[in-house]
Amino acid sequence: MTRKVSIAVDRNGLKNFFRDSLERAKALDRGELLPEEVRITFEDPSEMMRMLTTERVRLLDSLKHEGEAQITDLAVRLGRNKRAVSRDVSVLREHGLLITKYVTNSGHGRNLVVSSAARVLELRAAI
Repeated sequence: MTRKVSIAVDRNGLKNFFRDSLERAKALDRGELLPEEVRITFEDPSEMMRMLTTERVRLLDSLKHEGEAQITDLAVRLGRNKRAVSRDVSVLREHGLLITKYVTNSGHGRNLVVSSAARVLELRAAI
């Protein structure tokens, strides 16, 4: 199953949130399965632009094309500082775009591995 992440900019955020929630509730009442997705709605386009910087989009693209990785490996892939990549991973994880997990590294403790929250990321703006 492909998980879809949708990001939208919407001036009527609360109104549309309740409308969409009602439609999903009706679908569930009819016994329909809902698609697995994550929706992030920004009421102000500048908020979306602050969250989706050029470097963060590069990070998402790297994970999409090259697969999951440790933060150190991502920093090398992107030619960036490890701390900067770590900060970007934290922001994207908080917004539901990335997933992190610890994996055991035989004899060396555990390593944090970063992966995309979905195979398809759809970014949409409605202003």
